[in-house]
Amino acid sequence: MNIKGANTEAYYRFLRAHEDLGTNIKLAYGALHAISRDEKPLTSGRSTNLIFLPTGGEPWGKNTRWRSVKTRIPNVRKLISEMGLVLAASAFEDFLTNVHSEHARFSDFTRVEQFPQPASDGENEDRERLRALFSALQWDITRIEYMLPLYDYFIIARNCVVHRSGRASPALVEKAESSVLAECVKKWPSRPGRTIPQLPLVQEGHEISLLPRHVILFSEVCQRIALEMDGRLLEFLGVKGLVYLAAHHGLLSENRIHTDAKRSPERVINLMLTERCQVQLADEFEVIAILKEMNLWTECRTTYQRLFGNAV
Repeated sequence: MNIKGANTEAYYRFLRAHEDLGTNIKLAYGALHAISRDEKPLTSGRSTNLIFLPTGGEPWGKNTRWRSVKTRIPNVRKLISEMGLVLAASAFEDFLTNVHSEHARFSDFTRVEQFPQPASDGENEDRERLRALFSALQWDITRIEYMLPLYDYFIIARNCVVHRSGRASPALVEKAESSVLAECVKKWPSRPGRTIPQLPLVQEGHEISLLPRHVILFSEVCQRIALEMDGRLLEFLGVKGLVYLAAHHGLLSENRIHTDAKRSPERVINLMLTERCQVQLADEFEVIAILKEMNLWTECRTTYQRLFGNAV
């Protein structure tokens, strides 16, 4: 079994959320501008024709009517950006939870010493949760330190959206004006010919001028951190850990992942490994030997028979 280039289930879920967020933001914002492009010029403060938009099955009548879409673009842009920022942070925080759970689950199974759930510190809980997890799992944080100023900036901005209706807090202003953030932005590794988007100018008590590009940037920051963490988790799990977690998520968990694989327990687990975790298998029966070595094969067969009624 080759796990080089593999990923965990935790990273698989985060990556889907990361990719969907970017696609959906670009689609929604692009569609808004596409609609406004055909808008007739204003005549005496009123558009010459109303714009009719379908309601898509929502209970708002057959359609909604607008005198102007262009005038609403700044408001909708703000909505898309703020919602996107919250969703990006939520996906990453879910990833942090899943990383700790996967680590703890396999530690418990192998009777390896478990590390405690990272402690929160109240006001700074959101920002410090990432560092606390590295500390709790005894992982060296050096490789992601260059990203932390930008990560902190966006987490504070997210908190402003959630708790201050999008108005900048003193903490955000302090972070935005810090030399540490400026150095992080200056040295941010980008592809040739690309530069990092300019961050919004912030003023305490005023709305943050977030743009969709800032959400994409924040999601990229989270993705880079998640990739590094996934590599650490893979080092801990190894082949046996990945097989164990594939069996857990595909068969043994009460909240198992439902797939089209039903012909045998090994096929259910193999699908989890190959399609979600990107593992390369030597053959379809390889996992059976590994599960037997971990004394899990009988439990997998019994669970499969209970679920599908025709275990081989």
